[in-house]
Amino acid sequence: MKYKSSLGLIAALFLSACTIQVPPYSADISNVSKLKEETKTPISVGKIESEKKLNKISLRGSPLVSSVGNSYGEYIESALIKELKLAKLWSGVAKKQVTGKVIDQDIDVTGFSEGNSFIKVNFVVSEDDAILFEKVISAEHNFDSSFIGAIAIPNGQRSYVELVQKLLKNLYSDEEFITAIK
Repeated sequence: MKYKSSLGLIAALFLSACTIQVPPYSADISNVSKLKEETKTPISVGKIESEKKLNKISLRGSPLVSSVGNSYGEYIESALIKELKLAKLWSGVAKKQVTGKVIDQDIDVTGFSEGNSFIKVNFVVSEDDAILFEKVISAEHNFDSSFIGAIAIPNGQRSYVELVQKLLKNLYSDEEFITAIK
């Protein structure tokens, strides 16, 4: 009997440390509408860098990794492209280009009833060799969590999509960014 309960405990610990991926990005329609209102100029998206140490987020011991490429930078690139395409503003050959670097991010699911996440990205808009915009844009997101890991971990996993939606909303709401992309 002891053997079976020990085996169950080992299995539970093993399963709790499995790598999980962020869900695919869902474009935020209000973000797309904001872009459509502000400009008609095509924009390309270059590399959004992300240091290796920022490419794994721990959710109670379970590593959360990007579902796009090998980094969260690639996830944000993909999200930007998705929203620009829906706004009919993306062009792979446009002279104006958005690039950036993930500065910091984390998701905290240790709370008994609420989790929170944050992200900071240094975005750059350039045209040819001229930098038109450079600023650190950040976002925070609170979500329902639980003492129970089976609830907290998936909620933290799903929260990353909403965090990136808020990040892009904050980027598109920045007047200097809008001036740079016009």
